[in-house]
Amino acid sequence: MKPKLIIFDLVGTLAFPFLKKSREEFFAFYKSLGINLRTKEEIEDFKKIFSRAMKTSENWRELGEKIINSVFKKENKEKAKKLSGFLKENLNYQLFEDVEEILNLPFQKAILTDASHFLFDHLNLEKHFQIFTPKETKFSKPDKRAFLFVLNFFKLNPEEAMMVGDEIERDLIPAKNLGMEAILIDRKREIENVPFQKINSLRELRKILMGP
Repeated sequence: MKPKLIIFDLVGTLAFPFLKKSREEFFAFYKSLGINLRTKEEIEDFKKIFSRAMKTSENWRELGEKIINSVFKKENKEKAKKLSGFLKENLNYQLFEDVEEILNLPFQKAILTDASHFLFDHLNLEKHFQIFTPKETKFSKPDKRAFLFVLNFFKLNPEEAMMVGDEIERDLIPAKNLGMEAILIDRKREIENVPFQKINSLRELRKILMGP
């Protein structure tokens, strides 16, 4: 049975972060603010802070403030302003080329992401998808309540929906546990032996749904 609704993850599935500067240049800028990322543990801790701030910020200014406040345990408006400006200028999201293959599929389509709207508003995805972030759902993946919020919005049962994502733990397992069909997109062809149908591009998804 074909789904009535396809829910897509965003980052890694439909879009990717495009960095205008190298990783080394990002680290050098962080260092100029007093954020020294020398060890693997320091880098991982900063990634967690960054990810948390991205999920809960409404704009670039707030993103910079939350990161600085978390790193230094106090406010520093000057550093926050510099960081906000740097990230806005150099961190961007772009769509994968094959996204055009699924834009006109004759199914209801949604995006369920933990990314805040300001990070991808320029992509104009609302023309083709109903978009759900933690702002709308009040929950982040892999919490099943985020998925249920989307299903309830469309007034559908789990078995009437399909989840397409690139993260097994955050996208596919919670969807499968609810009774949804789940498809893994493995763009880099790195994941093996998974209990999910796997595709390498959205062109393959179109063939699965519409035939050759």
